[in-house]
Amino acid sequence: MKTLFMYNPVSGKGKILKKIKYIKNELEKVFDLVEIYETRSALDTIEKAKAVCGEYDVLVFSGGDGTFNDVACGIASCDERPILGYIPSGTVNDIAKNLKISKNIKKAVKVITEKNIINHDVGMINDKYFIYVVGMGTFTEVSYRTKQKTKRILGKLAYFFDGFKDFFSPKLSKVIIKGKDVDFEGVVPMVLVLNSVSAGGINFNMRGHLNDGVFDILAIKNGFFKGMLNLVKTIVFAFRKKKQNSYVSYFSSPEFEIICDKDITWCVDGEEGPKGNVKIKNLHSHLKIYAPKLKRDKE
Repeated sequence: MKTLFMYNPVSGKGKILKKIKYIKNELEKVFDLVEIYETRSALDTIEKAKAVCGEYDVLVFSGGDGTFNDVACGIASCDERPILGYIPSGTVNDIAKNLKISKNIKKAVKVITEKNIINHDVGMINDKYFIYVVGMGTFTEVSYRTKQKTKRILGKLAYFFDGFKDFFSPKLSKVIIKGKDVDFEGVVPMVLVLNSVSAGGINFNMRGHLNDGVFDILAIKNGFFKGMLNLVKTIVFAFRKKKQNSYVSYFSSPEFEIICDKDITWCVDGEEGPKGNVKIKNLHSHLKIYAPKLKRDKE
């Protein structure tokens, strides 16, 4: 199998640079041809990933959640898509957590060389692809607002310090959500559309599934201190049962529209996304990824 290993040299603290030779040697034990490519930017990652389609059987890549999104954006529009192998090296690595892929490079490489393939849903928000989360409201700007240099120095603490001020100036927005099995209108501090368990390093959605053909929609309810108490409850207790409760409204749907304030900016897989109204669609089993077999996927 023809394989390309693509890596982001600035992701995390650049630790991947010391393991390039090891990764290539391990991949060459199970794949016929292994080539290496160092990405130069997000746009370069997207374009290179797209160029891989139809030319390579496997695309192994290293980086954080943003790199994963770039790779998905590159290959999702293609008819012939390579199998993905992921070696997480970012600051938070939510997608790796959802896939149960270790941040330990040797363990992550072993997952790839064992060649266990799972299917994974992909989302579309307007004309942009995403893998695991889109969100709007309080705290959702932190992931792309925090500077890369600060993340390299402080790691996850960088998000904490940047987001601390948001807690004392929460945002409320009126939203209307309409779609299959969804009809909601309300004023909320946050909306999350999840194809995952974890977002922002927090287990928001303990019943999350990566490949069930629908997205879980969590609308945090307004309340004490502009809904911050309800947001804290969601973070502390997580969302364990797929039903309405006192602090969050829950829905699931394969396709829906969210109408909201025009100045709202959506966070898409940790990166800055579109503003205002959005249409979201689930592309079921759109990607194939090397990953440990998850209990919920067996079910």
